[in-house]
Amino acid sequence: MNSFDAVVYLGLAIAVVTGFNTGLLRSAITIAAYLAAMPIAMGLMPLLSPQIGDKLAPSFAQNSLLFLGVFLVTGMVLGRLARIALDDAIGPRAGMVDRVGGAALGAVRIGLIATTLVLIFDRLLPTQPTFMTGSRLRPLLSAAGQLGIKSLPPDVVAAIDRLRKDRHI
Repeated sequence: MNSFDAVVYLGLAIAVVTGFNTGLLRSAITIAAYLAAMPIAMGLMPLLSPQIGDKLAPSFAQNSLLFLGVFLVTGMVLGRLARIALDDAIGPRAGMVDRVGGAALGAVRIGLIATTLVLIFDRLLPTQPTFMTGSRLRPLLSAAGQLGIKSLPPDVVAAIDRLRKDRHI
């Protein structure tokens, strides 16, 4: 087992334990809250950017950090409010089925993140990083990523390949 495999397994263990402790419904409602926070943060940016003005040096960094902060705060507030509403609706304790579902959701999330990372290294970067040398998980994750690429519409795959050529990746 190399360092990449160890990090994936560690992330998997952490995600499964936290998913089990949180439960499926609370995890899903938190994800939905962050999905709702994105357009809210985008809507708040034009209102907040002029308030800061030239107080921060580079405008790109200023707007990126401001957007990230607004997004995180909005997501946290919406997530907390959604969890309070869920606790009022079903109670503060998660049942066993809810906990097992939360653990499964945590495992799926780590699997998707690891597959995406391997797919980025397979499709976009010409050389294999040293931390992936000798990985036992990489062939499995690469095969899963290739299945995902094959399931995409041909115009999306063509657009990805065109971006690779245009950016000389």
